[in-house]
Amino acid sequence: MHELPSHQTHRIRSLFDGEHLALVIDAIVAVNSPAAVWVDDASAPRAAAIWDGAHCVYVAGPAGRVAAFREVVSQHVGPAGPGLVKIYATDAAAHAVFAGHDLKRAERVFYRAGQEPMAGWRHKLPAGLEISSITEEFDRLGALGNFSDVTSEVESCWPSMADFRRAGFGFCAHDAGSIVCWCTAEYVSDGRCGIGIETIPPFRSRGLATLTASAFVEHCAAHGITPYWDSWSSNAPSVAVAEKVGFRKIETYSIFVANLP
Repeated sequence: MHELPSHQTHRIRSLFDGEHLALVIDAIVAVNSPAAVWVDDASAPRAAAIWDGAHCVYVAGPAGRVAAFREVVSQHVGPAGPGLVKIYATDAAAHAVFAGHDLKRAERVFYRAGQEPMAGWRHKLPAGLEISSITEEFDRLGALGNFSDVTSEVESCWPSMADFRRAGFGFCAHDAGSIVCWCTAEYVSDGRCGIGIETIPPFRSRGLATLTASAFVEHCAAHGITPYWDSWSSNAPSVAVAEKVGFRKIETYSIFVANLP
């Protein structure tokens, strides 16, 4: 088992199938997503395991070759105490790497922006609220409540805040005192990005996620970026926002989940 340096992660690109995985791997190759990558053969990998340092493990390759990656789980994933871990792997590979763990199947849906951004969203903002660019208004937004929650989410998806400010973008809805909803770019590579979105509980079910996501998608359209939306299929509010903003479902896929101490 060999850990690949970041400048060699392009060698694993062909091991992962599916548009939802390509989005992640290309962002890792671009060094815009944090990841530790292990392979069976550094010069010509046939199996790979990726740990994002937070909650996701990606495994590719024959079960006989990936079994060695159990060491990744015991030495790197488990000690981090991640709680719920999402495992992107075939049935055989997942059980080979996570032998002894209780694995459960869970379904996800993957969307791609499919039409023009929702028109007129600015006129639908409730009185007292505005939507601002996180990167362009970073210093001003930093004085608002809940800004630390925004930065925590960004730092969980990017190698550093400096990397996000260099290559990422996002938008947030806020009043004069606090940020109440934010939508940030993650898994960014050339011309593509994923979306992270959150609304604080007191402001949910008011359409703010739809409006903030609309600002995000409008920015993507203006800059030639294709955004993607990835969600649990059971997360009806997330799916509803994606479809309201014009995303179209392109994949339904399943992963494993496990609770690690």
